[in-house]
Amino acid sequence: MSRGTVIQVVKGVVAAFLLSAIILILLAFLLYRFDVTESVVRGGIVADYVFSCFIGGMVVSKRQKGKRYLWGILAGVLYYVIILVVSMIVNQKIFVNIPGVVSTGVLCILGGMLGGMLQAGKG
Repeated sequence: MSRGTVIQVVKGVVAAFLLSAIILILLAFLLYRFDVTESVVRGGIVADYVFSCFIGGMVVSKRQKGKRYLWGILAGVLYYVIILVVSMIVNQKIFVNIPGVVSTGVLCILGGMLGGMLQAGKG
């Protein structure tokens, strides 16, 4: 992997995390200001994962030649692994809810792949 490719991957993952932080701050504000239900917040978090990985996948695959969906998958996997590691450090009981952990990973990967696929159509 060339240096430019590594930089592009880092840019994509950082962009995904910045976007995720902005969306989570917005969700926190909505939770604070309005009386939203827990299901709305959970839905917002899931949408955040998918959309952030989607944008990350688009950024990572933008300058790649061919099989851009794989670069998008890489962005989703890296995003998910970082979230998983941080969650394990902060909350050691993360694997009590295994279906949630697996479904989050699948959503991150699919979001990144979709971003890479849509970027593939641009040239």
